[in-house]
Amino acid sequence: MKPNIEKVKALARDLRKEEPRPAGEELGGFQMAARCLDKCRATIVGWQGEFKYNCPMDQEFLQEAELDADEFKDYVGTGATDEEVGTWIEQHAHART
Repeated sequence: MKPNIEKVKALARDLRKEEPRPAGEELGGFQMAARCLDKCRATIVGWQGEFKYNCPMDQEFLQEAELDADEFKDYVGTGATDEEVGTWIEQHAHART
């Protein structure tokens, strides 16, 4: 699936200039999810700076939620909003906090 770069750019944080959200900020019922989302969007548009999507911290969230990193990235690449990603996480996560 080809990402919708323009939609993702409109939502992405430029991690070359600012930090991703704190690890404690929840999205879809999971801590670290919002931070993972920020890094994922930035990676899709090439704004990740020194941050890496699917790093050990992201893997901790993804493993806890039993989500696949590539499937998460594919959905984020559609240009989904935070609310839409949160709903997607709730619908696709196998583990619950």
